[in-house]
Amino acid sequence: MPENNVVTFETSNKATILLLSGELDKAIVALEVACGMAAMGTQVNLWFIFLGLNVLKKPTGFFSRKRWLLSKNFSPGRNPETDVGLQAVIKAFNHDGPDQLPLSQLNYFGLGPRLLNYLMKKKGSPSVLKLINDARELGVCFKICQPCVDVLALDVKNDLIVDAEVSGVSSYVLDTRTSYYNAVF
Repeated sequence: MPENNVVTFETSNKATILLLSGELDKAIVALEVACGMAAMGTQVNLWFIFLGLNVLKKPTGFFSRKRWLLSKNFSPGRNPETDVGLQAVIKAFNHDGPDQLPLSQLNYFGLGPRLLNYLMKKKGSPSVLKLINDARELGVCFKICQPCVDVLALDVKNDLIVDAEVSGVSSYVLDTRTSYYNAVF
C-alpha cells in the first residue's frame, strides 16, 4: 500500500454488462447503456444468459416445427448426448425475439409491452431491435453463456439475430476483472 494509505486502481477502457433478465424494460436499459458507452469509445462486452438470451433470438411462430423440435445443428457449447425432451418444451414455451418480451411489472397479459412499445415509438425512442443493431454497429461484443446454449438447446448460427461468441463463466469473470464498469440487468 502507498505511504499515505491511498489505494490506487488501474482503470481500463472496458465495460461488462450482463443481461440475466428476458424482460423488455431491463433489455432496453442494458442495451442503451451498452450503446452509450460504446459511442463514447468504451469496449463493451454484453453478456446474455438464460432468459436474457430471448432478446437475441429470432422470432418463430408458436406452431412452427423449429419452435417445437430440437435442432440437429449442434453449435459450439452443445452436448447432444445429454439432450432430453424437456428441452423442447422449454424452447417451445419460451419467448422468442425482442418483439415478444414481457415487462418486469405491469405486463397485463401482454398489453403492457404493447403500450410501452407504442409510447416509445410515438416519442422517437429506439426499439430493442434498433438498439441491438446500433450496438452491433458500435462494436459491442455479444457473448452468450455456454451452459445456457446447452440447456436451452440453442443453435447459435440459426437461432440468433446477431453473431455471438459462446464462452464460459471463466471468460465472464476475466471480462469483469478487466472492466472498470460492470452491471447486471
